[in-house]
Amino acid sequence: MTSRNEDKEILIIDPVIILGMVSVVHPANPHGGVPLRLLSNGFLPLLVEPWINHFAYDDARLLLGNSDIPVLNKTILPGEENQNFTFPLPDALLSNGINQMRLSVLRVGQTVPVTSSPLTVLFHRPQPGGEVSTPGDNTYLSLALPADVIANGVDAARAAQGVIVTLSYPYMRERDVITLDRDSREMEYPVNANEAAAGRVEIILRAADFWQDNPRFALRFRVTDQLGNSSGPQAIWSRTTNIDVHVRQPALDLKKPRVVEARELNGERLNFERDFYEAQFANVEVNYIGSAPGQTVKVSWLGRNSTYGSEVQTVSFAGQTLNFQVPRNEVVDCIGTRAEIRYTVRLPGTAADIPSKDLDITVTPQKYPLREPTLNDSKTNLRAYHPALFTPHTARAALHGVTTRYGEEIRITAGTSQTDLAVPPAWIAENRGRPIMVNWTLRETDTNTPIIFSWLLRLIA
Repeated sequence: MTSRNEDKEILIIDPVIILGMVSVVHPANPHGGVPLRLLSNGFLPLLVEPWINHFAYDDARLLLGNSDIPVLNKTILPGEENQNFTFPLPDALLSNGINQMRLSVLRVGQTVPVTSSPLTVLFHRPQPGGEVSTPGDNTYLSLALPADVIANGVDAARAAQGVIVTLSYPYMRERDVITLDRDSREMEYPVNANEAAAGRVEIILRAADFWQDNPRFALRFRVTDQLGNSSGPQAIWSRTTNIDVHVRQPALDLKKPRVVEARELNGERLNFERDFYEAQFANVEVNYIGSAPGQTVKVSWLGRNSTYGSEVQTVSFAGQTLNFQVPRNEVVDCIGTRAEIRYTVRLPGTAADIPSKDLDITVTPQKYPLREPTLNDSKTNLRAYHPALFTPHTARAALHGVTTRYGEEIRITAGTSQTDLAVPPAWIAENRGRPIMVNWTLRETDTNTPIIFSWLLRLIA
């Protein structure tokens, strides 16, 4: 309030009023804080209420800080007596930090103005992180995670250790409030004086913070200072960082696959003539701990001199057993030798293939070991290699391409170690430019002994 002694005309002037001023905590103990939202078109409105004996031609002046030089003034005109008015203070005159404002009034006929006590206010500019006036991610807000978390994600053991999230941004101040979004669940963290001085905050996230398993668990943050000024004002949030969280999912244990037809030596030997002789495929079963919907699996059969890669299958439910069929010829090409079978698992939303343990199997030999044949340059003659035979046997060529072709049975000359088998040009023509496999079979005539298969020659037709 103001009062006037009619004899001495003593005035007491109240400070200006800032509508919307907020309560703040600061060592200077200001009267309040001025949020950026109170600015209008580059000005801060300052309300001035009429003083007692508010006369025309009284001159009101606004003083900033310790200066007695007015930055604004207003002369009361006739008809404006006893009315409120507003000083539009340009926001460029406000300093980042503590500001003091005084209202000074020079009465008509006086030479010395009467000045109010200071109004002390806290003002922050720029806002936390600096001003970003375009939408999208706020590139000034930085969120960093340990390299192992970026690479491998977070499982139960890693969550138990605690994951340090490092946040930094320009214009960090004490009592800023950081809002960390953990895959759509928010938590608040107040910045202390030491963190503000360092310009960096470290928040430790534990198992409860990783509240759901998600291969693209999203982390981002925004900031609000104690005046209510938010990062932005357009780009409020930091760039989103996605990590693979599998805290509740059992850790992957990619056990060896199983070849159904390998029934000997605890699944490590496939008896070709007894358990596979007429089969068209080897069945590879995959079942592992930690399987979950959306994971993709691929089997590899590493044979004698080539690798077969299966189709990719997707896990539909946890604990599912997947079955892959490896073509017969991949097994034939390992008769009398070894094969290594493995699989890889890819988690949803990732590009890394996680390898399983290897299954090493042997494929039992047949009566005679038959190496792969050779083909002449014109691809018209297949040469079959075999031991010297003194009982009647026949040889038969086979080409495996867009379709499988079998030649006529050719009698082997007794005592020789190789036999030439004709390859019809049409076989090659229909596969021109494509990968093919050729081999041959040996049969002892007029007996029921099993046919013997050679290894395969692989080439482009």
